[in-house]
Amino acid sequence: MKYPLRGYIFLVGTAFFTALSYVFGKAVNKDLNPETVIFFWFFGAFFFSIFAVMLIPSQRTELRYLRNYVTIFVLSSIVTAIGAALWIFSLRTIGPPLTSFLMKSQTLFSLLLGIMFLGERLNKGETIGIMLTIAGGVIVAYQEEGYLILGTFMALLSAFFYSLLSFLVKKFAQDLNMLTVANLRALGVAIVVFVYLIITERFQAPGLRDLVFMAFGGLTGAYIAKASQFQSIKLLDVSHSTAVMPLESLFVVLFSYFIFQDLPSVIKLIGGAGIIIGVVFLVIFRGEKADLEVSED
Repeated sequence: MKYPLRGYIFLVGTAFFTALSYVFGKAVNKDLNPETVIFFWFFGAFFFSIFAVMLIPSQRTELRYLRNYVTIFVLSSIVTAIGAALWIFSLRTIGPPLTSFLMKSQTLFSLLLGIMFLGERLNKGETIGIMLTIAGGVIVAYQEEGYLILGTFMALLSAFFYSLLSFLVKKFAQDLNMLTVANLRALGVAIVVFVYLIITERFQAPGLRDLVFMAFGGLTGAYIAKASQFQSIKLLDVSHSTAVMPLESLFVVLFSYFIFQDLPSVIKLIGGAGIIIGVVFLVIFRGEKADLEVSED
């Protein structure tokens, strides 16, 4: 199969566990600076990954080949550290639902990166999807207050860095073990951010409650969700693998409503729906195009 069902199952897992990470991220004390949150977030993910290495034989085997992971380890650590800090800032500023909607721009950014560097092509259906995504993004992004505009910009910038991460994984880690990639990424981000915190003297000691939230946020978002997405990248093209379908935003909206009683305005929900419909167009027509190419061959 050109696009196996298993790849989309990993995407569903990515959507669900990413949405859970939004809940944990929202619950963390806002007095903690984003850099400190990111450090404990990814250190928590790395802590849980140690158990995976001990329990899974294939993970222990990969320890012999760590030299093959150096490039993706360095690149993914730096790119993720930047994208995650921007995501935390946006999450705190404009809330989980709007941040989730805007993070769907990853699909658009990834498609453009795929066209530029991987030779992927654009068809008419994808053009419509891009237009819908941009239109929905404009509606969601429009804010009157200056601090909300900044939060919106941070979300879009975060989406770009995460799409760049997917591109780098596709480019440099296609033949590597994706769980190991996720393990090393968590460690690398923790190291990069810790060095930054020490140099800038911005390190803060969290309370036990926040420590638990950050640890489980790292487990669900930085580890399980990303490991699932990285695995999907091996099975799908870049634009498909970052789509995460509309499920993530649906999960985030539901969690936000039932846990935080936080629901965007109707116009923002319409804009978010526009983004999701645009993403669906990109995914559907990407698949149809690939099938046509196979049949022509």
